[in-house]
Amino acid sequence: MVKVYIIIYSMYGHVYRLAQELKKGMDTTGVEATIYQVPETLPQEVLEKMHAAEKPDLPTITTDLLPEADGIVFGFPTRFGIVPAQIKSFLDGTGHLWAKGALMGKPAASFFSTASQHGGQETTAYTLMPYLAHLGMLYVPFGYANSHMFTNEEVVGGSPWGGATMANGDGSRQPSEKELEILRNQGKLDISMPFLRQHRLTMVYSAASGAAPTTTESTTAKDASANGAQPSTTGAGATDAAGPAGGAGSAGAGGAAAAAATTNNTSASSATPASTQAAPKSTTTASNTHQQPKKKASRFFCCGSANDLD
Repeated sequence: MVKVYIIIYSMYGHVYRLAQELKKGMDTTGVEATIYQVPETLPQEVLEKMHAAEKPDLPTITTDLLPEADGIVFGFPTRFGIVPAQIKSFLDGTGHLWAKGALMGKPAASFFSTASQHGGQETTAYTLMPYLAHLGMLYVPFGYANSHMFTNEEVVGGSPWGGATMANGDGSRQPSEKELEILRNQGKLDISMPFLRQHRLTMVYSAASGAAPTTTESTTAKDASANGAQPSTTGAGATDAAGPAGGAGSAGAGGAAAAAATTNNTSASSATPASTQAAPKSTTTASNTHQQPKKKASRFFCCGSANDLD
């Protein structure tokens, strides 16, 4: 089952209310959605002076849980038009996940709460972007997928960046039914996130290695080994593969490499055993030298699947 984590910080309960509606939308699609809260950074005495609401009965998220999710939706209030310190503090602790590329390709979305309609309905979402970019995550905007987004007759929270509400400076305004509907709608749309993730990882792998899927590579190498011949060096789908005699082909090498491989095969069939061994050894060395930059590029994409890293 697809797992989506809804990770929130809610001081006065507005964001938690939105998260509940978002989850309702996800539940209708069969997604396993779980709401978590980030650790509080303010001491209790400060929260009391701010008249903060009692914390919801939710599990507290840890960074080590993030790789388990297929998609993540962040919910938070604004602080002067940016994400609050509690969210920032949590995301600042994901350095070890960044180093392994553990969140690369995972889709992410957001929703939020501000005091007024001009209090950061868009800028607050902007300030989440650097984290997602550095972690290699894919942001999934809501767009104008709900007709209430076009309403001008009354104030309705939300933007193309995600659903939202406005709480007033004293927290007296609660989410309207239209705002809650937008969140349910967003929850239904976020079901597409895991599919976007899979598609993105496929594209990134192909772009970094220039290779076809593993099954195609294995079949090509197996056929080449069975026939005692070099694998084809032409076509975008070819990758390095060694036959039983140690021969190797270079992915996308072009006509010159293809001609060289043909020459080596011809020489190998008419030469003494000693010369037969020498030619493949030289070809293999050249192939490894040619492929070394690709290995570096793959490592740079640290920011790749954690399974691709040592």
